[in-house]
Amino acid sequence: MGELSPGTRVTLARNQLWSQLGEEVVVLDLGSSSYLGLDDVAARVWELMKQPRSVEEIELTLVKEYDVDPEQCSRDVRAFLTGLIERGLVVVDVADT
Repeated sequence: MGELSPGTRVTLARNQLWSQLGEEVVVLDLGSSSYLGLDDVAARVWELMKQPRSVEEIELTLVKEYDVDPEQCSRDVRAFLTGLIERGLVVVDVADT
């Protein structure tokens, strides 16, 4: 997977199960039969990806909602998304390819 650009659109993969628990999300990775717990910020990113969104849209939303440094947010979001893509939990939207 190359580096994610601001315009890259991402969405949740269909082959996993997840549940909202308060402000957190628990994901069952069906490929590895393992669980992944997401804190409130990561859960917000997850929620945003219910529909295909660009990396930039996700970053701008987080900067606005959490009052974080845009550069740090961008680094953190892209690293998080890359990890989810590598696990097969998130996919690059086919319209983006």
